[in-house]
Amino acid sequence: MPFIQDTDILIVDDTIANLQLLAGMLKEEGYKVRPASSGKIALDAIAKKAPDLILLDIKMPEMDGYEVCLRLKSNPATNNIPVLFISALTDVGDKLKAFEVGGLDYINKPFQIEEVKARVSTHLQLKGLQDHMERRIEQGIAEIQSLNQEIIDTQRELIMTLGEICETRSHETGMHVVRVAEFSYLMATLAGCEEAELIKHASPMHDIGKVAIPDHILNKPSKLDPDEWEIMKTHSELGFHMLSVSQRPLLNMAAIIAHQHHEKWDGNGYPRGLKGEEIHIAGRITAIADVFDALSYERCYKPAWEVDRILQLLKEERGTHFDPHLIDLFFNNVDRFLEQHQRYKAIS
Repeated sequence: MPFIQDTDILIVDDTIANLQLLAGMLKEEGYKVRPASSGKIALDAIAKKAPDLILLDIKMPEMDGYEVCLRLKSNPATNNIPVLFISALTDVGDKLKAFEVGGLDYINKPFQIEEVKARVSTHLQLKGLQDHMERRIEQGIAEIQSLNQEIIDTQRELIMTLGEICETRSHETGMHVVRVAEFSYLMATLAGCEEAELIKHASPMHDIGKVAIPDHILNKPSKLDPDEWEIMKTHSELGFHMLSVSQRPLLNMAAIIAHQHHEKWDGNGYPRGLKGEEIHIAGRITAIADVFDALSYERCYKPAWEVDRILQLLKEERGTHFDPHLIDLFFNNVDRFLEQHQRYKAIS
């Protein structure tokens, strides 16, 4: 609540004697007082500077007090200003209407000076308490939002770091997870996926399960034998179990991607043999991003592929390995993917 000497009260009454009487008694209390002799003058004055409280007559020419109050309460900038009606009208219906349009109190004319002072003081104190509580609530909400954002940022940083650590184990630079995140985000955005941002920040963990794969298999420079391949395939389940202990949206999405990014549209993928739309959209998106990027760079078991060869593979695997709709989106926007591809090539 403002100090009394800083409290601004607007008095609206078409009778000059009432204005003078009210202004005089409130100035004696130390309040700043502004008089307005009509509804229009009052609204103009409020637009220039909102008062802390309004004393408002009802019966005035051109615009009565009810209309003034309705306009104030319909405007978000002025709807929280306390309005106290002052009127000679004594009918219950008039009083009820005053409260219906948003008035907080009703003081009958001829008014008692001490009553007016007490009502004004009470409502200013209530307004001060309300403003204080609103500020505390706003501060609390801001603090909660800040803490939530810190948690989200920490999760994102952790996911990216763990993804990079996993890539380092397989002698990658860690940029693979960055590129997969960007390719996945572009694809998810093109597909109109509401969780595009979540997919972007979760996809770097797609291969986190590889941290549990032995080095002699993970970094074998030649083709894996059948037993080794079965061990390698367990990284999807391992990654899922590592991440699924959390119900946080970001880690939950990361668990889904880790689990499903090796599933295939035709059901011949792993670990569960899901097919078609049984595979979560995030898994289908990351599958394309992962293959597109992994083939573009040298690995311990293969050289880098030329872009044309990669694009040919994506076309050939449309409807078998990859979601046909997503592949169509990819090729309808292939220039955007290739632009990203070239940008990352330049900084690799």
